[in-house]
Amino acid sequence: MSPILRRLIPAAVLLSLALASCGDSQGTALRTAFLKELAGDIALPAYREFDTRTEALAGALATLETTPTEATLTEAQSAWRAARAAWLRQESFRIGPAEDQHVSAAVNQVPSTTGIDSLLAGDAPLTEAAVAELGANRKGMLAMEHLLFDAEGGNAAVLSRLTDGNAGTRRRTYLKALGAVMHTNATAVRTAWEPEQENYVAQLSNAGNDGSTYATQKEAVDTVVNRLIASVETAEMKLSKPLGFDTGGTVRPDQEDARRSDNTLRDLEDMRQSMERVWLGANGDGGLSRVVAHSNKQVDETVRGDLAAVRSALETIPPPLRTALTGDRESVENARAAFSRLRATLTSEVVANLGVTLKFNDNDGD
Repeated sequence: MSPILRRLIPAAVLLSLALASCGDSQGTALRTAFLKELAGDIALPAYREFDTRTEALAGALATLETTPTEATLTEAQSAWRAARAAWLRQESFRIGPAEDQHVSAAVNQVPSTTGIDSLLAGDAPLTEAAVAELGANRKGMLAMEHLLFDAEGGNAAVLSRLTDGNAGTRRRTYLKALGAVMHTNATAVRTAWEPEQENYVAQLSNAGNDGSTYATQKEAVDTVVNRLIASVETAEMKLSKPLGFDTGGTVRPDQEDARRSDNTLRDLEDMRQSMERVWLGANGDGGLSRVVAHSNKQVDETVRGDLAAVRSALETIPPPLRTALTGDRESVENARAAFSRLRATLTSEVVANLGVTLKFNDNDGD
């Protein structure tokens, strides 16, 4: 159970229970419109984009495998950043197939670098099929990052390792397989959402109707709001950990997720965008904002203000995060505090307004 939510759950649950039976026909209609928008106008395009980006990444890694040069390495790194952005821009509404198929863990699990290095030092096959069977901590975005980037040695050091005889060959083969596995996973999730295929869009859009995975509309809204809250907490923890909030304030640079690529601040901005998409909708005039504002405009305005504060705080952190942790710690703490305020608003005022049943979140960061 998340220690943060453990402290907040009692009050939030009482508020939720008090208002769980509230609602009217217009409120129900607004929730229906929100779920349809989220499914068809936000989630589906995001999964399509991730599929496209991982296809490009798989191709770039295949080229790097056969032709390891500065140019092909740079192309692979750019493709990695693009695919990662597409993944994190769905962070706040990643429900359903990605979780059911365990794709989330396979894409963004914190890697075991010792496990990866041990695998590469051995002689086990590194085919796509073999890599697909590996544990989540030896594949995915951050496993690729371990081999594609070096914040200190730069591309010269990376390329040296990728061209170092048999060891370099195995590294490149592994990267190629990682890319192929990720694209396979991305295609499976997109297929699950596609209206002309498995049509999860209809499952979410028609919550509460016959044939939907969601027995009630409330169940669907609960799932979405809980996912949004979890994503905010995850973002907060991505700053709390390296700031040393669990170690008496001692900075822990090793706890920064994307430290080899210096991509963490970009990660957080992409996550913020996903939060905004859930709240403001596809075009900035829908989302949960419209649902909440129907009954309480002040709560909507508070969330909008919190989101704006997060954006402003992230923009003030001088990149990269690993140097800002000590060089401008105050800016990092301000951003963490901004995420914390947004989480508090969601777990109290929004949960109460929508009558959401708040669930425990065991995820303290991907």
